[in-house]
Amino acid sequence: MASSSTTASHPDNVTRYDVFLSFRGEDTRNSFTDHLYDALVRAGLHTFRDNDEIERGEEVNLAIVRAIEASEASIVVLSANYADSTWCLDELRLILEERRVRNHFVLPVFYHVDPSDVRKQSKDFMVKIKSSGRWSVHNVNLWKKALTDVADLAGMVLSGPETIFLKKIVDTIYNKLDRKQVHLPPNLIGMDARVKEINSWLKQPDTSFLVICGMGGSGKTTLARYIVYSNWQNFDNISIIEEIGSRCKEPQDFFQLQEKLVGDMFWGKKRKIPSFCQGTFKIEEALQKNKALIVLDDIVEQSQLFAFLGRGDINKQSKIVITTRENNTLKWFESRSWRCQEYKMELLDDDDSLELLSCHAFGSKSMMEGYEELAKKVLKYCEGNPLALEVLGSSLQEDNSIPSWKSALNMLEKDIHPGIHRVLIRSYNLLPYDIDRELFLHIACFFIGKDMDYVVKILEHDYLAISRIKILTKRCLLSISPNKKLLMHPLLQEMGRTIVHQESPKDPAKRSRVWCNKESYDLLRKGKGSKTMEGLALDMKILREDEYALKASNFQTDSLENMDKLKLLQLKYVQLTGSYEKFSEHLRWICWIGFNLRTIPCDLLLGNLVALDMSYSSLEIFELPMVLKSLQFLNLQDSHNLCEIRNMFLLPNLETLILWNCHNLSYVCETIGDLKSLVLLNMTGQKFATPDVI
Repeated sequence: MASSSTTASHPDNVTRYDVFLSFRGEDTRNSFTDHLYDALVRAGLHTFRDNDEIERGEEVNLAIVRAIEASEASIVVLSANYADSTWCLDELRLILEERRVRNHFVLPVFYHVDPSDVRKQSKDFMVKIKSSGRWSVHNVNLWKKALTDVADLAGMVLSGPETIFLKKIVDTIYNKLDRKQVHLPPNLIGMDARVKEINSWLKQPDTSFLVICGMGGSGKTTLARYIVYSNWQNFDNISIIEEIGSRCKEPQDFFQLQEKLVGDMFWGKKRKIPSFCQGTFKIEEALQKNKALIVLDDIVEQSQLFAFLGRGDINKQSKIVITTRENNTLKWFESRSWRCQEYKMELLDDDDSLELLSCHAFGSKSMMEGYEELAKKVLKYCEGNPLALEVLGSSLQEDNSIPSWKSALNMLEKDIHPGIHRVLIRSYNLLPYDIDRELFLHIACFFIGKDMDYVVKILEHDYLAISRIKILTKRCLLSISPNKKLLMHPLLQEMGRTIVHQESPKDPAKRSRVWCNKESYDLLRKGKGSKTMEGLALDMKILREDEYALKASNFQTDSLENMDKLKLLQLKYVQLTGSYEKFSEHLRWICWIGFNLRTIPCDLLLGNLVALDMSYSSLEIFELPMVLKSLQFLNLQDSHNLCEIRNMFLLPNLETLILWNCHNLSYVCETIGDLKSLVLLNMTGQKFATPDVI
């Protein structure tokens, strides 16, 4: 955690603190408070405590006042003699005033005292008017109110071992402050001008929503983050939920993001969400109480908005930023009392474009001498799109000589209609090797949102995925989320799929990859697979939901007969009948959700398979017909009819086995114990006893 925080109300030359410690020295200075101070410092929290050398009078001095004002939080250690000190009582009053005016977090710690005594000013906390000093009627009334107010806050009462109690205090402060220790990312260009245009929204008490809309790559998400980074100190809670459109395709996807939002609304505390509806209810409840600043990134449709926010009232001091590529989103709010302001994202002007290009190409905001004319041509092609400028600038960084720039520009100038999309394609063409381009296309078509380690296992043998994914991320063509999911900007994904589409615009069977459900359906129905195809995806469930005119509900296996090079097969609720002996022997990945057979066909040859996912299958007995030395991942999740798993010795290199929610599983072959490479076995969700290993 950073040792300081930037707060607009404080002069730049004032030392910032994470925590201010208020305590009665004679009670705890050389014991509890000393240990607490040491624990806070070791946790990386910049902490102010009054040291012995400060000469105390009756009134707090200016140094203490400034320290309280420059701190993000205060811990008030309420001990037996705390209320005997006018100094401590004045500190407490100042701390509570900071809490009132700027969301200063206050944590009362009741050290061998009863909170009710503090609240009622009884026993040790009886504050009386005296004829001498500062114990006047006015001051005593102020101090009594301060004691009552601090006792009403959520505090911590000493119980159990002090070491454990100290850890709880540090964790509470750390979680409270850590969520706000945000930092501006590098190379933010053109944000100030945009923020000025929407600052009025932040000041409108009756307008909770800001919708930022615009084309892919225009900087919507970056602007939303910038709003949060620039204004977090004015809110109790902040949360940024990114890539909702691409990540929320199944109910369980919503659960994860709902849990993150709920956790952020409750200061980092994990809250388990048992169902989608209950998740929405918890968020609704939190939004009514908390003053929050929330970003919902890449909302695609109105239902996603309601899934996260519900339909109830929202705290009038809260602000919610939505980014979307959809136009006319104001209709989403017509049925609610929520008020919304729309901001249409504009592309960068030439000055900002040049600065962003320079940052990524040269690591400097200033363009190197001699490149001015070349840079103008680059700006013409990028047309102010930040993502295009970032990608092209990064691709030129490795060799930013003038000949290299001219060569890149010559490639761009071959296009009659320059534009953002073509810039991205040229960046793709500048990848060093064919396997980089093939890997990029596989990821764009089939693996966005998938776990990186999972994808690496599948593609490593053919595409050196471990090292080449690093190249794609370096060239800004791919990114890795904090939880190791593969992410790609929608504009880049669209570019990759367009490249594949252009292999054969009129005949999907002649392309290397087919992922569009309607095209895949027609291809299988007509048996038009080709020897060039490496990847195929079909989701019958989505087709039915789209009310596509289905002429068949199942297919013959010989529809896949000619696909000799097929490596990636993703089927969801697809039924095949016939012989499997002519399936491609090159398959590395089969993801067959809802597999309809009771057993694995004995003529299905899977010698090169790395990952097999048969979640939600109708399997009753799982037994493979041959040794699969390459298989590392096996997922049979939610196969509710599955009773037996046999001959596990046929999978000598299996690393992951998922049997989650296989309710009727009662027998697992004893050779599972011989799988030396097995590192993950997930059998949670069983309704009955653990299966017998025989």
